[in-house]
Amino acid sequence: MRRILSLLLAAMLLAGLYTPAMAEKMEPGMPLQECHKVVSTKKDTTQKNKSVIRLWTLDTYDDSVDAELAAITQDYVDRLGPTLQKAANTTSKNSRLEVEVRYSRTGLNWMSFLVQARTTYHRELIGQEFTSRTYDMTTGERIALADVLEAGGEGWGILRGAVEAKVREYFPELQPDEAALAAILTDEGLRELDFTLHGMSMVIHLHAGDFYPGKNTLIEVPLYYPEIRPHMTMKAAMETDNLSYYKTVALTFDDGPNRTNTTVMLNNLLETGTRATFFVLGNRIKDNADLVQREHDEGHAVASHNYAHGDVSKMSGTAIRSQKTKFDDACYPVLGISARYARVPYGLYPQMIKAKAGMPLIQWSVDTYDWREERTNATILKNVKKQFTDGDIVLMHDIKDRTPKLAKALIEYLQEEGYMILTIDELFAKDGVVLEEDVVYFRCEDGVTTIKQR
Repeated sequence: MRRILSLLLAAMLLAGLYTPAMAEKMEPGMPLQECHKVVSTKKDTTQKNKSVIRLWTLDTYDDSVDAELAAITQDYVDRLGPTLQKAANTTSKNSRLEVEVRYSRTGLNWMSFLVQARTTYHRELIGQEFTSRTYDMTTGERIALADVLEAGGEGWGILRGAVEAKVREYFPELQPDEAALAAILTDEGLRELDFTLHGMSMVIHLHAGDFYPGKNTLIEVPLYYPEIRPHMTMKAAMETDNLSYYKTVALTFDDGPNRTNTTVMLNNLLETGTRATFFVLGNRIKDNADLVQREHDEGHAVASHNYAHGDVSKMSGTAIRSQKTKFDDACYPVLGISARYARVPYGLYPQMIKAKAGMPLIQWSVDTYDWREERTNATILKNVKKQFTDGDIVLMHDIKDRTPKLAKALIEYLQEEGYMILTIDELFAKDGVVLEEDVVYFRCEDGVTTIKQR
């Protein structure tokens, strides 16, 4: 039935009969489309100098897509593998090349992929390259940026402004290379940008080193669909109208990073094509800088869980406000930007508001209680499945041993139940909600952000 609907909509689009208003009459909650299903696997190869190459491969709905992605990943392996330095061990003194394939779904037919080749030495990111692709998975047709934004439309101006603003936002203590920035802001430069499509945003991917020499993280430029949909082609408008097809939910993880469990969590999110939001502790960033960079560079939102996991009810207003400053000081050197919002430890938001901590405060509407050791994953899943509604924010903890496996099972359940998993930024952007300092948010369902009534 889903396949028939997909083909029907495509036929209507080609005939000029489809309008976005028609999609509004559809009931959201469609299960994962057949053409969106992916099997993602990884393989490690140890070279003679003890360096390691990890290669991710995908098996998608379309063999031609698989072949093109495989050719891109293999080129990175062949070109960058021989450049790896000798490793002293496989942990803190490692030498690695990770060739990953991020993927995301939108609409009923389209998918985006970002092949990333990340080179690390002694856990320091020393190089990164990437290539993006977007396809109609029912035909294998490649989708270009010119297929998304109307030719000569205002969308290109919005894109130009967003790219320039975001490049200048990163590394605020530095000045970007103005010539490099001007080059990508030309009409030709914009058309050639790497991009991916997600649940509620189109993301432009830039290499920070192109503008800030020596920096190897990515610059991610999100453009949220409600802002740019009026300037999309008709086909792109249909394939990004996800609120007509799916319910929405945001997965969030507190208390990390943790060397073992956050690593497994990131692998599981990569495998399932899921972006999440990590509320990290500032005092864990320095010793886990590579993990925080990976969270950011793999498209997840990195947010603040304060600098330390303290009880703010026992802190002075000055001490509470200092949490943001200390977090920023830890985050800027690693990512080039800091958090846009926070979640206070133990959910003690009234104290944060009273102290005027200066950040939007994100709570939750579904608590998995994954920290309760006496509960099995099966019990947790049974309990939370009864709670989900559109616009929920789910609380988990990536420091817990059980949580990576629990989260993967939860993701698979949500996808089959018709949920599109969003970042916190996307969840609120879908309804045009602008997050404000010292205001608390529990969820976002049609713009309603208050505590959910059970």
